Amino acid sequence: MIYSEHYNNYRGPPLVKAILGTEDITDKMIEIYGESCNWGGYLWTHKEAFGTNSLNKNYRFDFKSEDGREHWFCGFITDLNQYFNPPMATPFNQL
Repeated sequence: MIYSEHYNNYRGPPLVKAILGTEDITDKMIEIYGESCNWGGYLWTHKEAFGTNSLNKNYRFDFKSEDGREHWFCGFITDLNQYFNPPMATPFNQL
């Protein structure tokens, strides 16, 4: 993992669900996403975030803003050492 000023200053919507392949990994991802909803201020490799058994698997993350808006993103892991660079859903109060 590497520190990211951009993520450190980010405050996203709460994570409500995370799926890797067919496995619910929500609890693990909430730990990485952190109390500040900013990925702990770091960029994580796929291996660090998802583990060594995540190669060639899909993932999906679902979030829900305080205003009720739903956000999501998905991807596919082809390289465990590649950085997992999730998009940022910016609440209106941060624009």
